[in-house]
Amino acid sequence: MVLAVAMLTACVSSPPRVTTVSPSPPASLSAAPSIGPSVTPTPSPSTTPDVSESPLGLNLSCRLPVTWVENQNNPRITKTGYVTFPGQTLVEEAAPTGSMFYDRAFAKWLPVWRNSVSPDGARYAYSKLAGNAYQNTGSSLHVVDVATGVDRVIYSGSSAFSVVDFAAEGVYLTTAVPEGYSHGLWLQSVAGGQPRLISSTIEAPVVGGGAAWGLDFNTADPSPGPGGLEGPKNRILRYDLRSGTATPWFYRPGTSLYVVGFEAHGLPFVTASVGPSSTDPAGLPATEVWLIRSSVDATRLISGTYTQLPSRLAAVDSHGVWFDAPYYSASTSTVWLYTGGSIQVVAVVNRGDVAVAGGCIP
Repeated sequence: MVLAVAMLTACVSSPPRVTTVSPSPPASLSAAPSIGPSVTPTPSPSTTPDVSESPLGLNLSCRLPVTWVENQNNPRITKTGYVTFPGQTLVEEAAPTGSMFYDRAFAKWLPVWRNSVSPDGARYAYSKLAGNAYQNTGSSLHVVDVATGVDRVIYSGSSAFSVVDFAAEGVYLTTAVPEGYSHGLWLQSVAGGQPRLISSTIEAPVVGGGAAWGLDFNTADPSPGPGGLEGPKNRILRYDLRSGTATPWFYRPGTSLYVVGFEAHGLPFVTASVGPSSTDPAGLPATEVWLIRSSVDATRLISGTYTQLPSRLAAVDSHGVWFDAPYYSASTSTVWLYTGGSIQVVAVVNRGDVAVAGGCIP
């Protein structure tokens, strides 16, 4: 397996055939940004509406669970509730402190992201570090029954792990790191025992579409893009979940890539940071969002500055794929939906750090 990975790293893969399907958003934003389709607020004689919907949002009929920040200062206050479609309503619902995801199967708010919840919604997993990630003094992995609240330890040992994904076959883990990229991928059985190593070399692993996906740097890049502590990552590798064998899947010269999630058929969405934007007054990075259909076919869905675009894939349901962009401003956030082959703004919410917390409920 080491030889296979070394050979892959040495190879030079060509960029896939690419297609651009959506126009770029404008260079600057106002309080009610025009991103994707136009956003037309319903007039109000006295107050600013909580939610301004796009034409796409006006065609929906459901409640979208969300969290938002009511107070940015200390103490930071986060609230939970729903954006209703159609309409201009943000409805608050009391939930336990630290709630991040609405488990529709059990009508409960949970303290983990959706990737830590089992496919049937019956259990969720979390890792508890012994000490901190800098010390790497070990961790325990817990599985909680949503209906009863029973918390069971399925792993305890010297390795510091964090949860990548809770799948039907078990809980995928990677190293818990305080900075930089996580490395390695393991599968832990919910019955207990020791986790099985899948790959020790995979970087920033995510799991979806029957495979694992990690970041890599193709040295053939003539002009590498910006990178963090470990440099730019301009290529995505696809890993076989049984053998750990890696295959180059997507290469974008001059960028730093990140896999943000998957659509209903398991195709990955990737964001590409392409350096400082020449049109953004704050010098924020120019960013692209891609859908990767195969190792030779990719579609660029949209491009703009980082804070304008959907930055996190939050849920997949019958309507499509939900994204959020919680970093637009301290008081305004955008909600996005990928459907019909394009990604569009569904609503502008007049709250800060709005995060979609699950699929839209009929």
